[in-house]
Amino acid sequence: MPTITTAIRLNASGLTAIKLAIVGALLPALFVALGCMAQEPPATRAEVLVSATDDLIVPRFQEVAQEMNALQAALDALCDGPTQQRLDDARDAWRSARAPWMRSQAMWFGPVMDRRTRSYVDWAPVEPERIENMLAARDSVDALYLKDYLASTQRGLGAVEYVIFDDDAAVLDALGQPGSIRCQYLMALGELAVAETNGALADWTGDNAEGLAFATFFNGTANDSLLGKTALNELVRTSVFMSRTITDMRLGKALGIDGVNADPSAILAGSGNNAIADMRNQVLGMQDVYLGGAEGGLGNTDMGVSALVRGLSEETDTAMRTAFTNALTAIDALEEPLPETLQSNPAAALDAHAALKQMQLTLSTDIVSLLDITVGFADTDGDGG
Repeated sequence: MPTITTAIRLNASGLTAIKLAIVGALLPALFVALGCMAQEPPATRAEVLVSATDDLIVPRFQEVAQEMNALQAALDALCDGPTQQRLDDARDAWRSARAPWMRSQAMWFGPVMDRRTRSYVDWAPVEPERIENMLAARDSVDALYLKDYLASTQRGLGAVEYVIFDDDAAVLDALGQPGSIRCQYLMALGELAVAETNGALADWTGDNAEGLAFATFFNGTANDSLLGKTALNELVRTSVFMSRTITDMRLGKALGIDGVNADPSAILAGSGNNAIADMRNQVLGMQDVYLGGAEGGLGNTDMGVSALVRGLSEETDTAMRTAFTNALTAIDALEEPLPETLQSNPAAALDAHAALKQMQLTLSTDIVSLLDITVGFADTDGDGG
């Protein structure tokens, strides 16, 4: 039987063990706390804007310009000697050029708006009847004529799509005619798209006086002043309006959401059946701006709008990231032609709309409120862009 002294010693040992156990349990939490104290300070507005310009926007428009050049080369080759292989190559080049162009839509401010680049490169929908009437009335067509005299609905990627995505034999026959006016039109469309996207890129990189001023607006003077806040407003609000257009004016209207009559024509689907890819690239572009770049691709994914949101609310940042992921997953469940899918698989279309709506609401309410963004009105409200 232990003595009183022994019992006291045993109790002391037990207390020591308990103390050690408590300390051991608390150490991980202490290390986490110390780690948090040692983290980098939150990103500033200036850092985010500079990164957006240098690491994302300029490289994206460089990619657009590069793909437009490849498209022009493919169209020239097709008209130089129309064959099935060259037609297939031109169609592939069209899709390759359209992808970064649609992905750049979240960056359609500044030079793109100032130059009206959108109206020369890709306005939707096009008007086939006006295109055919113009071609029937003219002996020749060049890029200058397209730019100065034709409406937006008669030029751009949509017009290229109209010409090359018809029946294979019909396309090759029309392009193979001596002095084909269709070939002149096609090559002029490619030339104008190249000129305008190169021009927008030059404005962003500051190769001329106006471009230098805009680059300075986003870089050198994009600090935490009122000017920096204006630049951030532009960066975020463009995605806000894009999300509304995709969700409400396109897919929502096509499905008849909110009690309106379903109108499948709200989906801007051409003969190339590229509507789903367009929608996906538009959402990817908004996600690029939010994250600061494409994961595994352009930009700095640690220095996007997300960096500002994360510094204020990790919960909101997680919600926004999840909303983008869910929207892209829902879009991937759709099948072309999209207008037909609305009828054949309405459940998938409604799921896509619900996911896009959540993305839109998170962006236009939570993100806008957290960052104190002034939304106002969009230059693209009501147009076909």
